Amino acid sequence: MAVRYDTKRKSWYFVIDLPRGADGRRRQMFRRGFTSEKQAGHEEQLAREQFGKTDLAADGTVAAELAQWLGERELDVALTTLGNYRNAIMKYVVPQLGARRLYDLDKRVINDLYRHLLKCGGRNGTPLSAETVRHVHRTLMKALKDLGIVIDGVRQPRASERETQGRKGVWTAAQCAGFLTYAAGDRLFVAWVLVVVCGMRRGEVAGLKWPKVDLDKGVIYVHWQRAVASGEVEGGVIEKEPKGKSKRPIAIGHALVELLKEHLERQEKEIAHAGVAYRRGGYVFCKEDGYPYHPKYFTDSFRALCIRAGVPVIALHDGRHTSATVGADHGVPQHAMQHRLGHSRSKITQEIYTHVLPDAERRAAKIMEETILGRVASSDD
Repeated sequence: MAVRYDTKRKSWYFVIDLPRGADGRRRQMFRRGFTSEKQAGHEEQLAREQFGKTDLAADGTVAAELAQWLGERELDVALTTLGNYRNAIMKYVVPQLGARRLYDLDKRVINDLYRHLLKCGGRNGTPLSAETVRHVHRTLMKALKDLGIVIDGVRQPRASERETQGRKGVWTAAQCAGFLTYAAGDRLFVAWVLVVVCGMRRGEVAGLKWPKVDLDKGVIYVHWQRAVASGEVEGGVIEKEPKGKSKRPIAIGHALVELLKEHLERQEKEIAHAGVAYRRGGYVFCKEDGYPYHPKYFTDSFRALCIRAGVPVIALHDGRHTSATVGADHGVPQHAMQHRLGHSRSKITQEIYTHVLPDAERRAAKIMEETILGRVASSDD
């Protein structure tokens, strides 16, 4: 045991040897300020368990070690996931802890980081959302685990209480109809139909190609997507297969088949007009020259249309929640909607289905009151 007493500070400390750096130089870890030999010994044992089997890089700083970890994760995670990891590490962890030695991290340092982020970690010193800080926590813990480090006592920030389950809003069926009526002349009108009626994601709509649309059978095969991977690739967009059960067929009815046929006819006219200048990428939704839209274009265009249509402004992704909620309110079975939306777990669909609209709540209240209170009133006669 390397526990010693500091006569000047009148406290106990310990020192342990760490793996040598690439230069072969000896490195050690010190911890001071313990009030008893027993406490220092206990902390030394924990430190050995945490760092004794860790192969630290020569630099040994948080910034260097986590940068090396990110480089290794390029081998086994999708670019979008890697981008999320990189954003959490480089934007929030490294600026605060990057200069520290990795083996100096403890629960107090990390918990202080989370408190700082929650208080002023956002843009211009504004508070960072609890969900973002929780993402930072999960990423950092994953990195430390991969590096062989376990730090007990780190507190994951509690989830914020969100009455809308993270949604800006959900439209009623009437609001959906109002929006689509206004957007009927929009170039991306059919895209908005796919979002609201079919519950397709932004990336799925942006990456949809004609070979995956069977107008004769009335099926759309969601097998591709265009996703944002800022900082990872040129242009910030990658194309890939959706993961898990997101890869799915979606049944479409006669009305939507006709809308897609009309959309295809307009596109064929654009192809004929552009001639050899047209980029034949097969995208269902693209510019006049055939080049695909950036996914963010769908987000911005949708918001602008909401404002002009006079309906509540909701996020484009909330179109999926709208589709699920309206479906639940009008009798679509939960298992059918789970498949339609491409949810990997029924719990996700169930959480959406429990979010009922005010109209549905009022109908429920009327039914319950008439069924129960109506009987009570009649029994008094």
